[in-house]
Amino acid sequence: AFSQKSLEYKDDSGKTFEGFLCYPYNLKSPKLSGVLVLHAFQGCTEFEKGRAEELAKQGYVALAADVYGKGFKATSKEECFGILKPLIDGDRAELAGRLLAARNALATIDFVDQTKIGAIGYCFGGLCALDMARRRVSGLRAAVSYHGTLKPIPDAALDSIDASLQVHNGQADAHIPKEQIAGFYEEMNERKADYQFVEHGFAVHGFTEPDADAMGLPGLAYHKKAAERSWKMTLGFFEERFA
Repeated sequence: AFSQKSLEYKDDSGKTFEGFLCYPYNLKSPKLSGVLVLHAFQGCTEFEKGRAEELAKQGYVALAADVYGKGFKATSKEECFGILKPLIDGDRAELAGRLLAARNALATIDFVDQTKIGAIGYCFGGLCALDMARRRVSGLRAAVSYHGTLKPIPDAALDSIDASLQVHNGQADAHIPKEQIAGFYEEMNERKADYQFVEHGFAVHGFTEPDADAMGLPGLAYHKKAAERSWKMTLGFFEERFA
């Protein structure tokens, strides 16, 4: 059993965000590990909230974070990409501020261990999870990307990365070119990162999301085996990193 509620928080600019918090009903420990769930291009949906619920069932405090701002409701793909594009252009500094605000909202909850924070993300959210590791966000021990963008932060210093990384990629994902994967390897090696890169055979973009086929975007499809295997690997990864 788990509890759930909305959680409002602000970034340094004063912009308000509204996430979805889930945590075990009977807290067996005074401090639990916390995990951010970072959404895909369409904003925080029932899918991300469902992932937060699953994490709460596993004993984590999970926040399905809001990166776009309170009150955002997707009405079209064009609207979503219009909000997303400025966040991923340039040095991604505004995005960094929004992600830090989500981390702080989670980490400052009384029963969350601030030294045991994780992040998982889907598509755009995968980039967000990796960027948190790149920026060495305080307390971040593990970051997981599912069919996420792998592009580095432009002109960033290639400092070492403290968090361990697990990246799940669709082998047939046309949205993530092989050159981007090769560049990611080079970046992570330069940063001396602890990382795993898992390619799921025949999976394409959006392979974790059961509704991917209905989004009407080319190259998006659900892949049941890849979705289930990547989730099991994530739980094992968290068990190791939060021990």
